[in-house]
Amino acid sequence: MYLQPKHFATVLLLGTCLVGGADSGFSWGQETDQPPPVPATQPPSVTTEAYKKFLADLPQPPATDSSGNQGSYPGWDQVPSQVANTSAMPGVEVGADSLPPYIQDSSTLIRPWWCEEAIIPIGYRENAQPHDLDQLISAALTYSPFIQSVQLEPQILETKVDQAFGPFDPSAFIDSIFRDTYDPVGNTLTTGSANSLQEIGTDNRVGIKKKNFRGGTGEITQKTDFLDNNSDFFLPKQQAITKLRMGYTQPLMRGSGISYNRSTIVIAQLATDASGQAAIEKIQEHIYKLSVAYWELVSARAYYRQNDRSIALLTDLRDQLAGRADIDSLQSQLWRADSTISKLQAAQAKVVAQIAVAEAQLRAAIGSPDLRELSIIEILPVTLPTDWRYDISMQEELSKVLAYHPRIQALKDNLQATRVKLNVAEQDLRPTLDLVLDSYLRGLNGDYDVGQSWADQFSRGSPSYSGGLVFQRPIRNTAAKAILRERRLELRQNLLELDQSLLNIEASVVEAASQIDAAYKELEASIRATLAVHSELQYLTDRWKDAFRDETQRSLLLDQLLNAQLQLLQSENSWARAQSDHMIAIAKLKLVTATLLSTSVQ
Repeated sequence: MYLQPKHFATVLLLGTCLVGGADSGFSWGQETDQPPPVPATQPPSVTTEAYKKFLADLPQPPATDSSGNQGSYPGWDQVPSQVANTSAMPGVEVGADSLPPYIQDSSTLIRPWWCEEAIIPIGYRENAQPHDLDQLISAALTYSPFIQSVQLEPQILETKVDQAFGPFDPSAFIDSIFRDTYDPVGNTLTTGSANSLQEIGTDNRVGIKKKNFRGGTGEITQKTDFLDNNSDFFLPKQQAITKLRMGYTQPLMRGSGISYNRSTIVIAQLATDASGQAAIEKIQEHIYKLSVAYWELVSARAYYRQNDRSIALLTDLRDQLAGRADIDSLQSQLWRADSTISKLQAAQAKVVAQIAVAEAQLRAAIGSPDLRELSIIEILPVTLPTDWRYDISMQEELSKVLAYHPRIQALKDNLQATRVKLNVAEQDLRPTLDLVLDSYLRGLNGDYDVGQSWADQFSRGSPSYSGGLVFQRPIRNTAAKAILRERRLELRQNLLELDQSLLNIEASVVEAASQIDAAYKELEASIRATLAVHSELQYLTDRWKDAFRDETQRSLLLDQLLNAQLQLLQSENSWARAQSDHMIAIAKLKLVTATLLSTSVQ
């Protein structure tokens, strides 16, 4: 079986494993069939020129094998026939216009064969369910206990805002006190002829009071008292006394102003906003862990397919050796093949364990009822890696950090809250100066005639009133000065924390961007390594088939062939690992720029 040049086309310059899943609102790839353009300043990874040079340098094997069928390596995608034919014909120049779009674009890598088998169940579970990454993220946002718990934190702090409004709510009150007293007297001017003062009465008060946002407190009270005693001078008897009182106290210095009195509300609101930003950061970190588990599952399933294919190829080789045992193959060769197959089968068991672990991590991160049946559901990842270069502009990424990063927004909220506390502390240095106003109306009648007393409040006499100022100032004002110094230090601390957080996040962005570039280069290197090993494997296969006359050479070639098969498997494993690492690096960049849950990909 010979390898035709056309079979390298899709290995060199890639079609893409495009990501689906636009339904849930979260995008992990492009919504079009074309990969994003690459800036001209970036060197292409695998260019059309490199593709043509590779074809020109490729040795030309026979067009057909011994059975008359065109040779091919099982597993690689086939390029369009017109490209394959022209590239395989000696002396025919391959023009860029004749190549399909995914080969013309130098920023796009090829789609390996295991991408096509990603949604095929392995069969180690009773049932299988296909899921794309966006669906799993949406399910996690809906069902994850961790995310639901995190979302409750801002709601808990939001109650603090309502609590801060409490002192400004109107407060109604009712007092009613019954008194029955017996007091000996030593002065006849108190009771007249009686030796003791016997008094019975009821004090009743109803009213409402409220504090406004300027710091003033107003109160309206209606008193209704019933009183009677045995004094000769107590007239009229069985008195009904009413008093309508209105009072107001307004701070003029310390404690005055809307900003001062609303400071507790503003601080509570800022604390709620900061908690909401912290919740967003925790949710994005949780989604990042989910994404890592998803791509680990993708790579583990790729390992399984690669190992399974290698086992099948080696088993076929072993069967060929067994079939020629009576002709030219040796028992040592069979043992060597059996040993290699056994090693791959052992590795396959570990891969199945990796798949189970990745699925368990996904289930734990999502918490969906549909995924809780551990023993019967196999998760089939539908979203596949995007194998094109991710365009990164550091200026844009840093702009996203300033605009969206929840840690920066939370620090800004904390900074504003500290400024509010500082303003309050500065005002608390001022002395207390309050304006006090009071006025009342009274009525009095006997025989407990409360109705007439209440009417007399408005029809007889005139209002009584009073007003004045109350001043107070601590001598040293030690407490207020210490609080002011504390607030200034807190403000400076918050500014330094904001500055350091910006530096740390900028460093994280640079690191994440570098990891994306490194992951993409590693992906390119993995493809080239796979190509080289595949070419070596095909070359050794052809030599082994022609070396039947020399048993020594045949045994040596078999060892080399088995080693090349293992190297090919390792290269394919590295390719799959590099694909997942590339996607994890992209997710990491979106995490540090706080755009992991953004509905658009910049």
